[in-house]
Amino acid sequence: MPTASAVTSLTLDEQLAPGGAAAASFARLWRSLWSQPYVTPQLLELCRVTLARLHRDQAELEAVNPWVPAAGSAVRRAAVLAGDVSKSDSFTRAEKALLEFTESYALDAQSISDAQAERVRDALGEPGLVFLIEALGCLDGRIRTARCLRDLAAGAFSGEVAGAD
Repeated sequence: MPTASAVTSLTLDEQLAPGGAAAASFARLWRSLWSQPYVTPQLLELCRVTLARLHRDQAELEAVNPWVPAAGSAVRRAAVLAGDVSKSDSFTRAEKALLEFTESYALDAQSISDAQAERVRDALGEPGLVFLIEALGCLDGRIRTARCLRDLAAGAFSGEVAGAD
């Protein structure tokens, strides 16, 4: 079992690999997120950081994404971490729309307004909006899965027995 701190959405494939073909397919999907034509890897990473912030997942926030060039903007990341994207001049209107959409998705996907979806559609086109929704589901699912694995590992290391009440 992995150490309690090692597993993040970025390293999850290593833990899932024993799952065989299904795990390999999930890993291919993950890799494809970072090389598609709709959202830059840098902006997609800010979406991941937004989700991690809303989950209050410190391990995710500290993880370095190997799929994103290291030359990312510290100012932009700091604005995302502070929840100040809407007030920042470091983002375009389209980028703000995507990150606002991401926040709404994380808090309650049912609360995404037609206006929010329209702003993203205007920025990315219909296929880009569909991609973003699918990508956010994948990012969120991986963050949640990695957290579960960390929690399980922490329980195993502390001597807790699952299901013992």
